[in-house]
Amino acid sequence: MNDTLEHPTKTLDALVIEWMQAKAQEDAANERRLAIEQAILAVQPAPEEGSQTVKLANGFKLTLTGKLSYKVDDMDALIRACSQWPVNMQPIKTVVQLDTTGAKFLRVNEPEVWASIAQHVTVAPAKVAVKVGV
Repeated sequence: MNDTLEHPTKTLDALVIEWMQAKAQEDAANERRLAIEQAILAVQPAPEEGSQTVKLANGFKLTLTGKLSYKVDDMDALIRACSQWPVNMQPIKTVVQLDTTGAKFLRVNEPEVWASIAQHVTVAPAKVAVKVGV
């Protein structure tokens, strides 16, 4: 199959069918890759946390990186539990970040207010999402 568009004047219908075929191939390849990763891990388990590199007989290097995910169900309880500890030992941080919903609102509905902060905010187009349904 040709991986490039064959003709720039294809109809939208033809392009959508081509997109659906490519998406199905992508999904199948992803599923196969994930199955192979599981087979690799069955032969060479990953460390719980951190990286491990294995040199293979064929000259390749395989690096496996294990990660643990940390989540708090009750932040108030965690704050109380470690409130008597030194601040540098408390596993809590506050993140200050742009409120994108608020920024979008100001940009659309309050252009004068937006103008006063626009120089401090970079607005750039993101990747367009394409979804095909029936």
